[in-house]
Amino acid sequence: MMEPLKQAYDLELTDKDHGQGWAFGRPVGITTDQWPRSRINGLPMAHLWTILVPEAYRVKGKDLVAISLFQADDHVEDRVDGVEDMIANLTEVNHTDAENFWASLSRYANYRHPQEIYLEDIIGGGWALIWLTEAEFFGESTPLPSKEDGIYPDYEIEAWSSTCFAKDEPAQFIKHVVRIDDPNVGKMLDEWPDEDDGNAYIPMFSEKGEILKLDRFHAKSHFGGTANPIQAMPEFSPFYIEFEEEFGNANMGGGNGQIDLLNNEFDWACG
Repeated sequence: MMEPLKQAYDLELTDKDHGQGWAFGRPVGITTDQWPRSRINGLPMAHLWTILVPEAYRVKGKDLVAISLFQADDHVEDRVDGVEDMIANLTEVNHTDAENFWASLSRYANYRHPQEIYLEDIIGGGWALIWLTEAEFFGESTPLPSKEDGIYPDYEIEAWSSTCFAKDEPAQFIKHVVRIDDPNVGKMLDEWPDEDDGNAYIPMFSEKGEILKLDRFHAKSHFGGTANPIQAMPEFSPFYIEFEEEFGNANMGGGNGQIDLLNNEFDWACG
């Protein structure tokens, strides 16, 4: 049973390391072999961000204190036969023309990080969320996979692809900023709340939301509180993170995304 939430936290990019995470850069807490891979082409995913989770939002246990998010644009990528079956079913593939690729993929499939959660969006895009311990979060950066191990022979990588080879930029630090007077802390997200219920969620652009000037939370990445989804409101628990594209150059069509940390649910919408 989770304790009721009392605080929401905005997430801001900063030049100073506050020990609370980073966008872009390299992940931590995983080996190179554990770097999440696309289920379509086997490419190592793009690392978007790694963030320290405020204590009240550590829903998987108090020893799991941070999260990393990775993305693969699987809905627009060409399929490499055998990749999905190997990852899902540990089916070995014998192709002498790509031994390094398949051996590397097999190591990932068999020895994934124990806290990896694979999330697939409604259009077939792949995402991976990994919960980290404190020791992992403050550990060394993970070396980038080699192209020989990570790319199927002659597979063409577009400049815009969500893979670690196309998105490998210097880290930008992230800091927590306590939200002031957010009336939606601890409330389930609800697009059509009961207006007669004084304890119901208050949508940002509702009549009551306008009176409370909830648009001051517009376009902010954050843990909990008032959400600002670009399209429909997901029915998520109060234990969620909402993030904008600027965090790791996530590909969401100009929109933003939300992850229900409690229920392992994910949603995003384009702008």
